[in-house]
Amino acid sequence: MKRSVRNSILTLICGAAVAAAGSCSTAQTYPVTVDGMQFRAGLYILEQQAALSEAASKLSDEQPDLDTSAEGFDYFTQTVEGQKFGDWINAKALDNCREYVAVTRLFDQYGLEVTADEKKNINDNVNQLWTQENSYAQYFYGVDIVGQYYEKFGIGEQSYKDLQVEGLKRDKLFEHLYGEGGQLAATQDEINDSLKNDYLALNYFPFELTSSDAKTYADRITAGETYEAVYRDYAQALADSEAAEAAAGSESEDGTDSTDSTETAEPAEASTVEEAEKDSLIQIIKKSSGSPSEDFINQASAMNVGDVKVITVEAEAATRTYVVQRLDILAYPDKTADTINTVRSDLKSDEYTEMLKEAGSAYTLTTDSSINLYKPEKLIEK
Repeated sequence: MKRSVRNSILTLICGAAVAAAGSCSTAQTYPVTVDGMQFRAGLYILEQQAALSEAASKLSDEQPDLDTSAEGFDYFTQTVEGQKFGDWINAKALDNCREYVAVTRLFDQYGLEVTADEKKNINDNVNQLWTQENSYAQYFYGVDIVGQYYEKFGIGEQSYKDLQVEGLKRDKLFEHLYGEGGQLAATQDEINDSLKNDYLALNYFPFELTSSDAKTYADRITAGETYEAVYRDYAQALADSEAAEAAAGSESEDGTDSTDSTETAEPAEASTVEEAEKDSLIQIIKKSSGSPSEDFINQASAMNVGDVKVITVEAEAATRTYVVQRLDILAYPDKTADTINTVRSDLKSDEYTEMLKEAGSAYTLTTDSSINLYKPEKLIEK
């Protein structure tokens, strides 16, 4: 539940480097106050960066053919959601500040805590950014240390730490409210519907096959053999083929003939699957991931549970052929345990965002004249 800036070390906005927006003033300023909580300049600038990143993303969504990398391109001549680009950023940055306070207030209200180990981890990570040389920063920004880069903005180490702490609180608050057992958590029916509609549980040979071989394997599964048994035979055949190719290559290099050898080669050992690990081959795939390809996903989605099918996908490099068995995704709770956490987030993230927005909108917000030092135009280097 973090805004993008909370997960980044260095932020690039559509290929444009961020300029030193806060370098014009050495005195500490507090441009925004929300419900009595003052935002120092560095923290406000970080919220501006998050707003700029979101504005650039929305601009690309609204105008997908817009070439933002063109020489002389100016974001601030554009509009986002009907507003001037800069005005949208200013408004969103203030909304971000409101949400920051909402997270803090609600986190305390529910009696949640950031543990000592979590605080130490954040402090250690941020301290490393401010003290250790970083090749990425050296290559892209001409500074030795990440902290030096942020200091150019007017963003200090404490402001960066504060944002990381808020991001952690944001995640923990979401888990408390919407995670398993949370008072606002998705119902089991909602989770099951998402699993069935948005995901696939499949067994499939993830390698290239000839159509005739694939059909032979598929027919065996359809006739009642277990997928695991057929897969073991396939894996053994693949291993044997690779071993034969390697042996042939070796013979070509040393000029010997394998028929002259008195030793008999041992059959290659395949990557087999024990019956006790029957579920180990099952793969849970999100349909929107497009992996291994959109065509594959579309064909697999059209299959009924229990179907076995040969799926052929025309790719640029080569045609790929798979043996695919579609399974009942609800029958494998151990395999979907991690996926369910993602489902909970997907189902409730918008609701969570709206809840924070509504809570933040009730707070009194004031700005002082120093906010004029931090114009969004200064965030993008020309």
